[in-house]
Amino acid sequence: MTLVIDIGNTRIKWGRAESGKLIATGSALHIESIDAALNALFSALPEGIDDVLVANVAGEAMASRLAARLLERCGVKPRFVATETARFGIRCGYDDPAQLGVDRWVAMIAAHRLAGGAVCVIDAGTAVTFDVLDPAGRHLGGLIFAGPRIIANALDRGTDRIGSTADARTRPHGLDLLGTSTADAVGHGGMLGLAAALDAAATAVESALGVAPTVLLTGGDAQVLQTWLETEVQLRADLVLEGLAFMTGNRA
Repeated sequence: MTLVIDIGNTRIKWGRAESGKLIATGSALHIESIDAALNALFSALPEGIDDVLVANVAGEAMASRLAARLLERCGVKPRFVATETARFGIRCGYDDPAQLGVDRWVAMIAAHRLAGGAVCVIDAGTAVTFDVLDPAGRHLGGLIFAGPRIIANALDRGTDRIGSTADARTRPHGLDLLGTSTADAVGHGGMLGLAAALDAAATAVESALGVAPTVLLTGGDAQVLQTWLETEVQLRADLVLEGLAFMTGNRA
C-alpha cells in the first residue's frame, strides 16, 4: 500500500494512493508541534504501508523526523520528491529547477493531467504561489506573494498600534469592504490586494496565450481566497497529494 505525504510550511497532509488515484486523506498542523502532527499522521495509518512518497518544503529537520518514524513504524524509507527539469509531460521554466519548490512542481504535474491544456495553479498557503503551464506543458514561470497572515504580521512589526489582526474569512459586499476597525482595514486590504494581483496575473496570461487557461486553486486558504477572486477557478483542495498519487502510478 502506498502513502503520499505533502508537508507544507504549516500543515502536513496525507493520503493513500491506489492505481494513481488519491483516497482517504487527512491533515494536521505542524507549525506549533512537529511531534503532535506526526502523531496524528501515524494514528491514522492503516497496516500494510510498503511505499511512501513525500513532497516536503518544511526543511531537513521535518524530513529526518518523518523518515525515522516511518522506518520505526513501517520499516519503510520514504522517497522524497525533487523538482526536475522535465518529467510527466511538463518542463520546468526555472533556469535552476532546484529553486522551484517541490510542492509547486508536483501541483503542476497534477494540473497538467487534469486540465489537458493551458493551466494556472494558485496555491494559497503561508505564501501564495501562481504558476502557469502552456498547452504543451511548458512551465512559463510563476509569482510568489506574501499570504494574508504574513502581510498582517509585517504591518504589526513595522508600524505602531496596528496589533495582530484576524484573517478576513469572506469578502464583504459593497461598502462593507471598507474596514471600520484597524483589524478589518488590515485584513480586508491584505486580501483585496492579493486577490486583485492574482486576477491581474490570470488576465495577463489569457491575453498573452490567446486562450483562457483553466485556473486551479489549492492550499489551506483556498476556500477563503476563492470568495475574493473575480477569476473563475476550480477548487482542488489536495492538488499536491493528487500529483503525488499520479506519480506513484506512472513512471514516465
